Amino acid sequence: MMENNLLATLAGVLLSLAFGYIPGLREWYGGLESVRKAQVMAAALLLAGAGVYLTSCYTPFIAVTCDETGFWELVEMFIAALIANQATFLIAVAPKAQD
Repeated sequence: MMENNLLATLAGVLLSLAFGYIPGLREWYGGLESVRKAQVMAAALLLAGAGVYLTSCYTPFIAVTCDETGFWELVEMFIAALIANQATFLIAVAPKAQD
């Protein structure tokens, strides 16, 4: 679903910007080793995806179906979010960190 990929992409962009620009969060995240940064970001996106799936299963808000097909849609959304997250970091966050 195009709307779901847009939602996932937006989540990836917003997380990247949050970790790059929100005071306190930026300093904490900036102090981590690069491998740990990748793990933290992937975990945050995974938690967001799990939240979308659980919300779809237990509330009237349905972003994906609560079945195997919905799970695979969620995997696709997770990949889109990771790509958007890393692209946003390279374009909007990394250059600022070098200043």
